[in-house]
Amino acid sequence: MDINLNNQDFSGTNIKTPAEKMRAVTIIKASDDTDGLNKINFSLTFLLQKGCFSDVCYIMGQWATEPVRRCPGKFVRFPAAGKEALTARSDLLLKHLSNRPDLTSANIHMLRTFMNNAIDQEITYSGNRSDHAQSA
Repeated sequence: MDINLNNQDFSGTNIKTPAEKMRAVTIIKASDDTDGLNKINFSLTFLLQKGCFSDVCYIMGQWATEPVRRCPGKFVRFPAAGKEALTARSDLLLKHLSNRPDLTSANIHMLRTFMNNAIDQEITYSGNRSDHAQSA
């Protein structure tokens, strides 16, 4: 496992133990294919059993914006298309998660709101970071 994944900071959350951090990083790094969705489902079960829905929201926000951190240049050049792609990706995950019996429609709505806010913030941040780099 990558050393950066082991040292990822989850301050402000209830994610403290190495096993919890591993599950959170597994979710954040999961792709939006069948294998990734299964990893997310499996890892979410543990977090939901702990009753840490706020942590789930935080992790889902990180998952929703992970492509921006992997390829920031694409999102700087095409922010509207990038935002649309991230929103569609998030909607696909939420549609998949809506089949879970331990998530209510209110939980799904809250996750959607949190993920959309994270996407907006990350797109704005990457654009601002690019503007500062070009002016320097």
